[in-house]
Amino acid sequence: MKPHLTFSSIVCSLSLLMAVSVTAQPIFDPAYLEKIIEREQLAGKQMVAFRESTATDNYQLSYLKAYWEIDPAIYFIRGAITYFFQPVNVSLNVITFDLSDSLTFSYFVFHGDTSMNFSRPGNNTIELHLPSDIAAGITDSVTLYYEGEPVATGFGSFTRETHNDIPIIWTLSEPYGASDWFPCKNSLADKIDSTDIFIKTPAINHAGSAGKLIAETLLDNNASKLIHWRHRYPVATYLIGIAVTDYAVIQQHVLLNSGKEVPVLQYVYPEDSAAYMNDTSLIGKFIILYSDLFGDYPFADEKYGHAQWSWGGGEEHQTMSFVYNPGFFELVAHELAHQWFGDKITCGSWKDIWLNEGFATYLSGLCYEHIAPEYWRPFLDTQQGRAFKDSTGAVFCEDTTNVGRIFSGSLSYAKGAYLLHMLRWKLGDEFFFQAVESYINDVSLCFGFARTADLKQHLEAASGQELTGFFNDWFFGKGYPTYSVKWANLTDGTCNIVLHQTQNNPAVSFFEMPVPLLLKGEGQDTTIIIQQNENDLTYHTGPLSFTPDSLFIDPDLWLLAKKKPAIYDASLADIIDVFPNPAGNAVSVSFHGKEDAIVRIVIYDLSGKRLKEIPSAGSGAYSPLWMDITNLSAGCYLIEVITGKSKYTVSLIKQ
Repeated sequence: MKPHLTFSSIVCSLSLLMAVSVTAQPIFDPAYLEKIIEREQLAGKQMVAFRESTATDNYQLSYLKAYWEIDPAIYFIRGAITYFFQPVNVSLNVITFDLSDSLTFSYFVFHGDTSMNFSRPGNNTIELHLPSDIAAGITDSVTLYYEGEPVATGFGSFTRETHNDIPIIWTLSEPYGASDWFPCKNSLADKIDSTDIFIKTPAINHAGSAGKLIAETLLDNNASKLIHWRHRYPVATYLIGIAVTDYAVIQQHVLLNSGKEVPVLQYVYPEDSAAYMNDTSLIGKFIILYSDLFGDYPFADEKYGHAQWSWGGGEEHQTMSFVYNPGFFELVAHELAHQWFGDKITCGSWKDIWLNEGFATYLSGLCYEHIAPEYWRPFLDTQQGRAFKDSTGAVFCEDTTNVGRIFSGSLSYAKGAYLLHMLRWKLGDEFFFQAVESYINDVSLCFGFARTADLKQHLEAASGQELTGFFNDWFFGKGYPTYSVKWANLTDGTCNIVLHQTQNNPAVSFFEMPVPLLLKGEGQDTTIIIQQNENDLTYHTGPLSFTPDSLFIDPDLWLLAKKKPAIYDASLADIIDVFPNPAGNAVSVSFHGKEDAIVRIVIYDLSGKRLKEIPSAGSGAYSPLWMDITNLSAGCYLIEVITGKSKYTVSLIKQ
């Protein structure tokens, strides 16, 4: 895969000054995802207190036209919001919108009439009383006029700050902060089909938002400007955002391998633009990579963009992510990934938040793998370390009232990403990427909502594998395995290997996984894969073209597992190991045959008389069968080991 990037134009609309915050960052910073997670936790902190109003369940939104007057020098917003809506199931003559009680509602217009009543119940809603019933399924429209100084209930839902002493106003609505600054339907179940956004602001400013920039029209003797953004894709309310300040504008066009061209529009603080202009290729490389893997950028006929803001992380506002620094590798990769996983398809429940965050985390890793491969292994190491921190929870989010749990760095992000990595290992690259591309382009899910079962269905269909057990272990289950291995060379050039696992949480009794093992020696190496479905079987491999002198478990970090150093055990070269021999009052018996297990053990004296019989469910290097021989007299005996395939006889001396 060879990403390529072309620029049809790069225009900076303001003078290029000395960089302040857009500066070079190490490509891989293991602490940076923690910053992203911390910010997303803060953004969602009001989720516990907020409940979607049942009063907004009786209609669906199909169109939004927003007109806002915003001067970043003044903490204030004035707006007129037009919605097209359809009643659901029943007719209605009262329509309710979420709107902060801190904002002044002026009036609404219905069919040209401005005289109708409205009420403010005092629960951050506005009720519009219509003159007659609107039947279910009939499309109608209403325009709401309001203004005020928003009082944020989320984390920065409407924020005024400064950069280089220049004011900026930006919004952050995830998950339910939109009603802090405009009347809306706060919902994770209803997307608005289409939007037109108009922002009037002083002429020096630019305003970033969703969709395609249609016009910037000067008004008031060139003192102000009307900016029009048009978006023709379904969008969740929380993914609508605006950022207004004196941005420098950088325009690019990224040519995808499909031949489609994606406009990329980046709004950067003027004081930072000079440094960023030194290399604007990063975002193009990411868009091309994701498009090659998962289908073309979902909003290619409109744009992708960045609007710089002062917040420490990012937010994947649809078609224009707000980012602290457009040069930060992992931040840019993470927020762009959400345009596929989070925006094109949004998790249908916070229980499945990993469909947004696990994918975004893993896709940022794929950027390391393909674009900066020297950081791929450090990325995997880092995600393993994060995932190991929490063995008490599952990727499946059981407690959606706890923001810290929803945005858990260990579970929703790191373990969610590793769940995808292990699926890739289990299915193979071809089937894994085929399945994920099929999922993200499923017409029944596109620009809507999905649950984990939807992804699982596509993975099973592409691979032909039944994955219920895998998801029970890794999605619903808790914890991870620790692997141990004993091994030995045989004289015929083969090896015996015994693999053992323990689990650190009883929620999963055993992790059935294909486990890669690397054998090295004489300047050569080979990797074998053991499908471990139970403990302590002896796996026979070879003959090899070299004699191994070392063995390594999962050398390429495909598995979310801890590993103990491999132990060379010469006794594994024997099919039957009796220890100690001569023995005192007890003796252990281990079978090291070819993936077989002991059924029973019988002890005879030299005359052939059966003295003792012990049934066994299995025996191996990590679980030898111990036998009490206290009642046997000193002397020589025969031990017959009966497996599912053969019988073996060895001698025993009792002291």
